[in-house]
Amino acid sequence: MRAKLKVHPPTGEPFEIEIANTATIGRSKDNTVSLHFSPHVSRQHAIIRCHNAYEYQIMDLGSRNGTFVDGRRVITPLTLRHGSIIRITTNELHFEQIEDAAVDSGYDLTLAGTDTGIEEAAEVAIMVCDIRGFSTMSEQLPEEILARTLGEWFRTAGNLVQQSGGTIDKFIGDAILAYWSPLDSARKEAHSALGVGRKLLTLAEAMRWPLDGAPPFRIAVALHHGNVTCGNIGLVAQRDATIIGDAVNTAFRIESVMKPLGQRLVLSDDFLVQLAEPADSYLDLGTHELKGKRDQIRLYGLR
Repeated sequence: MRAKLKVHPPTGEPFEIEIANTATIGRSKDNTVSLHFSPHVSRQHAIIRCHNAYEYQIMDLGSRNGTFVDGRRVITPLTLRHGSIIRITTNELHFEQIEDAAVDSGYDLTLAGTDTGIEEAAEVAIMVCDIRGFSTMSEQLPEEILARTLGEWFRTAGNLVQQSGGTIDKFIGDAILAYWSPLDSARKEAHSALGVGRKLLTLAEAMRWPLDGAPPFRIAVALHHGNVTCGNIGLVAQRDATIIGDAVNTAFRIESVMKPLGQRLVLSDDFLVQLAEPADSYLDLGTHELKGKRDQIRLYGLR
């Protein structure tokens, strides 16, 4: 399902822009929706992306003045509804979904999505990255600080994934689901995913909340490898790369058992096999029972 934005600027005539997979919003003219006439809009202010073929999410990119949907400030990626009103400074953008008649193949690709060529089924490297203690932070930190810092985090993390050849599948609250498909080799893509995981840990260590006494910024990264299928069909698949399958569920289950292990990055035995490295290069964390899984899984951490 496609969508469009009806843009109502503070002065001048309203205009409409149809969006496909992604749409960037900002002051610079290279954005899908350019608000160049509004000086208080950030150059890269927000991004909208479609996943599951019909759900559109909006994410603030760490803008100074924030992004608001139906009067609510966007802190973590937020799902838009038909008729949602997006406010960016003095601009109103009305979101509308439209039934697909034909899909334009000239869709937009940005930091939030890349075309990996996956059709039906593929073996992929999967990463789940979650912010630790987010609920506590959301209670302790002012909304403006929380929104700007998280926007910066999601933007930078998305760029790291894209630059490595990976795809951001979706943002789920404060978590990121990404994958790397084996266009060259499974080993290469696994190393790309591990490299991004390490970089995200380094990035998180350098992140600081601009408020005295704020808790540290901590993340957890879970890496797994397995078979997935695309969660879309037909022409819409040209615009969407959502993955589904047991391997995706397993990656999230791995992330859920990381806290008692005291590890910031954990990889499964299936992922380690793809790296083609000696197991003793990593810290053996033993076998673990995952919720909803019959068989136990062996996990490894960084030494």
